[in-house]
Amino acid sequence: MNKTIPKIFIFILLLNLMSCKSYKDMVDDAVNEANKHKVVHKKKGPSPIQKKYAAILDVEPEQVKNIKLYSFIDKWMDTPYKMGGENKQGIDCSFFSQHLYHEVYDHLIERTAQRQFKAKNTNRFLGQEFLEEGDLLFFNLEGSYAYMITHVGIYLGNDKFVHSTARKSNSGKNGVQISTLSSNHWQKLFVAAGRKPLIDKITDTDN
Repeated sequence: MNKTIPKIFIFILLLNLMSCKSYKDMVDDAVNEANKHKVVHKKKGPSPIQKKYAAILDVEPEQVKNIKLYSFIDKWMDTPYKMGGENKQGIDCSFFSQHLYHEVYDHLIERTAQRQFKAKNTNRFLGQEFLEEGDLLFFNLEGSYAYMITHVGIYLGNDKFVHSTARKSNSGKNGVQISTLSSNHWQKLFVAAGRKPLIDKITDTDN
């Protein structure tokens, strides 16, 4: 009887050790399998559109948040200016601003610069320090309320605005381009800014 007890004890001990090892192996296998399917969430870097227009606006790429706006601009950039034009063969300033508002902000505004300026829902103001992305910028040859508005653009930020203009840029082209509001030329023609009542005017949209 005394000789049998150690054998049984050893058998049970070995069985327990084997069971513990098997369980550990099972746990290790489960962990390894989970690691295979583990998704590593990497921080998304700036998109090509953000990098391109950040360089033009002289801001950090992360500050170019409205991807829908800049994708629209990119699609129309360098389209030539044409009075009354409404397509890629030629586009005028007021149709460009109307089309931009419709496509980017889902908001239909007036067809001409003068009507956009005079509209009841256009909140006009003079202080350029209060400008926000999406605000309309109104101009005429006299830079005065007393004369009809002949040109309109859309403010982007950091003293830059996008518009379709007969004036040639540094590249020698006219049409859709981004200009500097504080330049002597545009300051001389500036009449006022106008803000439309858009609930979600400034959006943070992905590609």
